[in-house]
Amino acid sequence: NAEDLKQLKEEDDCPMCDLSYADLRGIDLSMSNLRDANLSHANLTDILAHKADFTHADLSDAIFERSNLKGAKFVNAIVKHVNFFEAKIWKGNFSNAVIDRCNFDESALGSAIFDNNNLKNSTFKGAILYKTIFHKNVVGIPN
Repeated sequence: NAEDLKQLKEEDDCPMCDLSYADLRGIDLSMSNLRDANLSHANLTDILAHKADFTHADLSDAIFERSNLKGAKFVNAIVKHVNFFEAKIWKGNFSNAVIDRCNFDESALGSAIFDNNNLKNSTFKGAILYKTIFHKNVVGIPN
């Protein structure tokens, strides 16, 4: 949606926006309100999104490769088939997020919170998990 994309770029505030399939590579989304937004299939490679709020957002099939997401909130978000390869997500909050088949390989997740998630089909190869909190999660070997 071109109108929603314009709003995001001008205001850093786009709750409930439809940004599906948007090319947002390299954009600064720090402190942005993207609650309930549709970011499915969006390319968010190399973005800066310190303390961005993705609460209740649909991030299905989004790409966050090498992005800096320090302190970002993914609470109750739909995080299916998302690529977080080499992302920096220090202090990120994934509480109650629907996580399925995500790639967290080589990502930095220090002090991140994973509470009440199903992580069974996601990968964390080489990820930094220093002080990461895993609470009430389903874990196992990916299928």
